[in-house]
Amino acid sequence: MQIKHFVYAGIIALYGCTSNNYESRAWETAKSSTSNQTELTSFLEHYKLSGDSEKYEAACFLVSNMPGKHSAGENIVYDIDVVKSDSLISSLEESFLLKEESSFLKDYSFEQFLEYILPYRIVDEPLEYYWKQDCKRHFRSANMVDIIQAAKDINSQVKLNLSPANNGELPQSYSSLIRNGYGKCDDRSALLVMALRASGIPCSYEFVPYWGSSNNGHSFVSVILPDGKIYPLPNTDKVTNDAYLSRKTPKIYRKVYSVQTTEGRTSDVPDLFLYNDIVDVTELHQIGSRNVQISVDKSKTTDTNYLSVFSPAGWIPVASSTSTTFSYVGTGVKVTDDGKKEAIDLGDGIVYLPVQWKKGELFPVANPVVVTGNSVREISLDTFRCEKVVLKRKFPLNMRIVDFAKTMVMGRFEGANQSDFSDAEEIYRITEIPESKIQKVNISTDKAFRYVRYLRPKGTFSIAEFSVYHSDGTPVSFRPIACEAIQDDSAMMNVFDGNPLTYYQVGGGVDMWVGVDLYKSVRIGALGFAPRNDDNAIISTDTYELFYWNGEWKSLGRKKTEGDSLIYDKVPENALLWLRNLTKGREERPFTYENGRQIWW
Repeated sequence: MQIKHFVYAGIIALYGCTSNNYESRAWETAKSSTSNQTELTSFLEHYKLSGDSEKYEAACFLVSNMPGKHSAGENIVYDIDVVKSDSLISSLEESFLLKEESSFLKDYSFEQFLEYILPYRIVDEPLEYYWKQDCKRHFRSANMVDIIQAAKDINSQVKLNLSPANNGELPQSYSSLIRNGYGKCDDRSALLVMALRASGIPCSYEFVPYWGSSNNGHSFVSVILPDGKIYPLPNTDKVTNDAYLSRKTPKIYRKVYSVQTTEGRTSDVPDLFLYNDIVDVTELHQIGSRNVQISVDKSKTTDTNYLSVFSPAGWIPVASSTSTTFSYVGTGVKVTDDGKKEAIDLGDGIVYLPVQWKKGELFPVANPVVVTGNSVREISLDTFRCEKVVLKRKFPLNMRIVDFAKTMVMGRFEGANQSDFSDAEEIYRITEIPESKIQKVNISTDKAFRYVRYLRPKGTFSIAEFSVYHSDGTPVSFRPIACEAIQDDSAMMNVFDGNPLTYYQVGGGVDMWVGVDLYKSVRIGALGFAPRNDDNAIISTDTYELFYWNGEWKSLGRKKTEGDSLIYDKVPENALLWLRNLTKGREERPFTYENGRQIWW
């Protein structure tokens, strides 16, 4: 995808301080440290005595903005309590060496250098200082003329594999990422910022705190150009046409080193806003956004209001305002307007809940609102009018999941009595996109077969489940078999484990197949199969509970079903609903019920 340079306009200035302000705040900060005052003052004195005014200003910038900087962990460790003077000096000297050597940095202001090159840390990773030197060994570009191409070159070199062991909340250190080569989205963004800054490329760590259509957040890196424009990079080392923002985006923030205004602020704020080190940069990005005015009960007054988005763990504040007007609120428009849908029956816009925050808890102050490019409308339920709802899923059917199902189209099932399938007969062919769940199809033939297989001669071979049933619906015992090319692949057994979330997928083979040996010839009543899927369809073995929003989530009762849908008879009309699977799974999204369909938010 060709990403345009987006104009920097109307953002609150990051750099309102002069060097004198840095100096005064820096010495006050150093003297306020009870455990590390000697190291901080030693660092400042080193540069005050050096006679180099720029380096002294840079040192003052680092110390004056150090409050709140920390390493995340079981116990938060604040930089101000542990940094060492010699380590800060080494990092600062390396930064100024870059300033002299980099052909890019000559075009940038000193203030941009301070914010986007100088800092010794990126986010809240474990503290290590030597990455600016070490990154030069691992990441470099031969292109020192075109800053965008150089950034792309380095981005392609930052390779981190995702691993379940690295999907926790805590960030990894630089040395851990380099040594292990595993990490999550946020780890890669932090490492890429390090790699770029170590090459003299000003850049920023930017993030979506939580999507407006999925249950997680996202981070990525933007190159900062001399005129303040940005060039966002996709968070992958692969060459891709995918947009760097692929889902509905409520807000985009930039992690900065300079402390933002704290006037009138208290420590009783949501975690996102706690450390005063983020800047709202939503307007820089090519997504839809608008101002939103909310109506707040006058009896519920605080200094700050928030807009929050849905999470199964609770509403998450993503935008703040000291009034009832919020600026640059995401409308759900993606970076590109290529027509690609994210999911089936996804509603137009993003649902927000206006809230206030008191003593570590949020309190709703208005009805949920749907924010679109054209309107802001309340979701106001009608408790006097009820309707029957028929529910098929607990999470929207993502187009990625549909694409997996498409790989089974024109796949066929064959029965045979010879183990080499020399007498094979087609007993069922998949001619339309199958549903993304386990499904049964009846077989009309009266002929008995000992062997049954599923094959798809060309393209990606993908299947999650395969089973065979007698005419009375009981499963037939079998021994798994497969073609020679994959018969020794242990992952092939995922097709027969009864778990719809496990699957077998391999690309490009000819005459790929998996099958079963029924031990003897059997008349088959039905076949069971499932494409690779998300296991979010309604399942008869699971227990569900439906909730509706009316100032809080209120239950409409728990249910099981014998079919592939849940039916609730007395549901308030126009309600925001939430279906929970109490048996398993964690993917759930709210929805409204409109014209007999679940519309997802």
